[in-house]
Amino acid sequence: MKKLCTSIAFAVGLWLPFASFAAFGDTVTYFSKVYYGDGKFRTNAYFDFPEDIEVNTNGGFIIADTFNNVIRKIKADGTVKTVAGTGSYGDAIGSAGQAAFALPKGVDVGGGAVYVADTENDSVKKIDDGVVTTLATDLNAPEDVAVYDSTLYILDTGNNALKKVSTSGGSVSTVTSSLSSPKKMDISDDGTYAYIANSGSYQVKRVNLSTGTVNNVAGSGEEGDDNGSCSSATFSNLWGVHVYSDTILYVSDGNGYDDVVRKIDLAGCTVETFASDSNMISINYPRGLTTHDGSLYVAATGIGIIQQYDLDDANVNSLFAGANRFNVKDSEPVLTGNPKFLARSKDKKTIYFSENNRIRAIDRDDLTRSRLIAGSVIDNYNSDDEESFTGDVARFSDVTSFAVSKNGKKLYVVDRNNNRIREVVIATGETRYLTGAGLVNMTASKENGFADGDACPNEFETGVSGCAYFNRPTGAVLSKDGNFLYVTDASNNRIRRVTVSGENKGRVTTVAGSGDAGFVDETGTDAAFDAPIGIARSRSGTFLFVADRNNHAIRKINLETGAVTTRVGTGSGGNLDATLDRAVLSYPEWLHVARNGDIYFSEVGSQRIRMVDKSAGVTKLVAGSGSRGFHNGSRSAAEFNNPKGLLKIGDTLFVAELYNDLIRAIDVSGEPPYTEDAPTATSVTPGTIAKEWFSGDTASVELVGTNFRNGATAFVGSHEAVNTYVVSSTSIVVEMPISEMPAGYYTVRIANSDGQYDDLYRGLAISENGSVPVTDYYPD
Repeated sequence: MKKLCTSIAFAVGLWLPFASFAAFGDTVTYFSKVYYGDGKFRTNAYFDFPEDIEVNTNGGFIIADTFNNVIRKIKADGTVKTVAGTGSYGDAIGSAGQAAFALPKGVDVGGGAVYVADTENDSVKKIDDGVVTTLATDLNAPEDVAVYDSTLYILDTGNNALKKVSTSGGSVSTVTSSLSSPKKMDISDDGTYAYIANSGSYQVKRVNLSTGTVNNVAGSGEEGDDNGSCSSATFSNLWGVHVYSDTILYVSDGNGYDDVVRKIDLAGCTVETFASDSNMISINYPRGLTTHDGSLYVAATGIGIIQQYDLDDANVNSLFAGANRFNVKDSEPVLTGNPKFLARSKDKKTIYFSENNRIRAIDRDDLTRSRLIAGSVIDNYNSDDEESFTGDVARFSDVTSFAVSKNGKKLYVVDRNNNRIREVVIATGETRYLTGAGLVNMTASKENGFADGDACPNEFETGVSGCAYFNRPTGAVLSKDGNFLYVTDASNNRIRRVTVSGENKGRVTTVAGSGDAGFVDETGTDAAFDAPIGIARSRSGTFLFVADRNNHAIRKINLETGAVTTRVGTGSGGNLDATLDRAVLSYPEWLHVARNGDIYFSEVGSQRIRMVDKSAGVTKLVAGSGSRGFHNGSRSAAEFNNPKGLLKIGDTLFVAELYNDLIRAIDVSGEPPYTEDAPTATSVTPGTIAKEWFSGDTASVELVGTNFRNGATAFVGSHEAVNTYVVSSTSIVVEMPISEMPAGYYTVRIANSDGQYDDLYRGLAISENGSVPVTDYYPD
């Protein structure tokens, strides 16, 4: 029987600033915090894509801090406090300090209570006197709530409906189901109407709360950005609406590049621009709106701030709350926002990490401060490829990965939404163009095309002959000799090679992938991938390993022959740790290949970190319960929220965790234990059978034991069972080929899908003509 070897493991090196590990898979926070700023003045607090804001009764504000999964308060004196939530993505009620939300997008205040649209929990929660309860369930991604007297109105966005429930709870009823992707609402002062940002039709709607009648207030129904009469005005992305008076509405609109707050005068029914931003400075992706004491407050969701405007003059405006976009802070404490990728310096003393549109460095012996290498929280592209741009002047649009040059002095950076590969000098932050052409600041809905070719600086058109084109490239790894960068061109479903030095610097060729999404093992461009993301290479430099995300597989490319094979994964999503031909993965994204050939990979589908144990030929759990959230703890109890890039140094595996804004550390010392306990076989019923009992070719017995798993296989002597039926974890029915089996004593083996097995010596005796020969039969 294969025995499990679970060693007691400790953190390697005295530089680790966190508590010592105890066992393989133990997970802790290495640096950063899930959210930060409680007790700080409002402009020193950090919010993470907040989607709503409402005035509290005491002159303060309540904020749906959406991606921090908390409800927060700005008190009248300007200090920030968490009202409810731990910061972990989840679903829990009870004490406000222990409650959990899942991307709450809407809030309102009434009768001393706070009401929350708990969007990804498909519910509405109520916070009252420090206790969180669930008020409404069975909704579909509700995005806003509004209170009037004793009635709570709910925008059930996924069901295109406006619903209502008593503030005390009870049954939920529908006011109207004739909306289209409604985002935010506000109630008229007399409680007669709800005004709704009906984004699906590009219109502002008015719903009679008594009759459910829906009327159009503004918007022609066409997408656009035209002001004018209510009937001819156009909107592009209606996000928020606020009733200021009987005759004035404010609505938020925009696309992240050109964002506006519009003013609707109901008396003359005209639409005009109140405030605008094309620089991602003040109202980027504006959502919730509210007014108080002569000012309009806008939740600028895209940059994590609240902007305050004078209602009489929008030119008089200032930052009201929020320290920075993306939870970014350089020191005391170091905070990272949306980290994606990790790499180390040649001396292993420094970790480089990408976050949103920046690259920073942190020394492992001092986690209290970090330093910027290049980039800004504002995504963009430097317009002249013939020039270099240094430090925070450099602009990227989603740094998904990078590779350290062979001499350790440069980073080769994948600038995903700019469809470029850039190079950055680590010591100075000097950033230069390397290769790529076409669209910049590109969204997923656009296409940049594909072509092998050469570097074409300052070429912003697509389809130019001779130019190299990527389509939202993602992962990168350097060749062993340092001359080439291998890149996963994710939206082109190809693996590309970039020459990074010499006279052909910037030239791009295709290594593998036909371009069509598929799951085909073949050679070179006859192979097919589906959204390849992470990429790593073997220590020898001969093989590349690719996280083939949508195929739920890790692929292997032989650089000498071009052959593409599947290292692990069946093509179907799920979670099963097993031998490599049977293991099932769930959207693997990022890889790290250890010196011994083990492959560590992060899975966004299962919220786990898993590995390919090369010597055992199986996949194993590294850490993660499978629940999305935040929890430090043992291997099977730890929780992650979209784990991304991985980096192994010594016996520690570091994880860039996108939505918890953390770098986590996992103990990977010692022999990796199997995910599940090994099976044990204790008895067979009946223990003795006679060949004369059976007229057919097969016979069945029950095997009793523990830790049986679906997919297990039984062997009776050298004969594999015709069928192995797993009844439960303690019972298996074994159908064996009795006609092929001579009388004698048989050792019965049960093998789980991960290769672990147990043998029951002389578990079954087969007689013939009343006797059992003293002959033993063993599994091969």
